[in-house]
Amino acid sequence: MNTLKILRNDRTDPLENLSVEKSLLELELHDDVVLMLWQNECCVVVGRFQNPDYEVNLDYVHAKKIPVIRRFTGGGTVYQDLGNLNITLCKEKDNIVFSHYVLDEAKAIANILAETVRKLTNAPVVVDDRAGIFIEGRKISGSSTAITAHKFFYHSTLLVNSDLQALKECLKWEETYPEDQRDFVKSKRSQVANLSEYAPNVTLNMVKEAIICEFVHSLAPKDVMFLG
Repeated sequence: MNTLKILRNDRTDPLENLSVEKSLLELELHDDVVLMLWQNECCVVVGRFQNPDYEVNLDYVHAKKIPVIRRFTGGGTVYQDLGNLNITLCKEKDNIVFSHYVLDEAKAIANILAETVRKLTNAPVVVDDRAGIFIEGRKISGSSTAITAHKFFYHSTLLVNSDLQALKECLKWEETYPEDQRDFVKSKRSQVANLSEYAPNVTLNMVKEAIICEFVHSLAPKDVMFLG
């Protein structure tokens, strides 16, 4: 690859951030890769193919004035706050970094994040077949991948120091959707944990810097450019 373009996005408005994230698809990247690190104020983000009636505790989020927003990609419903870090990677579809197979490419990217977590925590970190990252059976990161005509798009969340009680209150844990909801895709729920549980002195800024360093090391770009 040519240049790793690192976009440090300091916005915290969820609607604005999701719009910025989607706009990455419009960039002409050629052999470059864009990596964006960002955070949202408290919100619930629903996958493209999901029904919020069965994913979200709507009475709770409405009472707490927590926005529910649908993103343009698939994947599961997630709770986000300023203790959660979002990681987005976008590149041309034909710019193969690890594998011609989309799932293998996504899992390789997840492994970069997993290695970052491993170095920060010294904990036993596992990446599953869905590119989720777990410590001792509890999920700290989930991801989603999208392919357009020309772009490969990966994004993930990383629980660093989120309010896990609020997460549990906001999300429903329905075992199944009703029979008449077959067109929707249900989230796969997992027990969760914060990275800070395994590295109490680690800050979000430290996590961001560690992720950047690990991506630079793993992707070995010819150049690194910081944007924003």
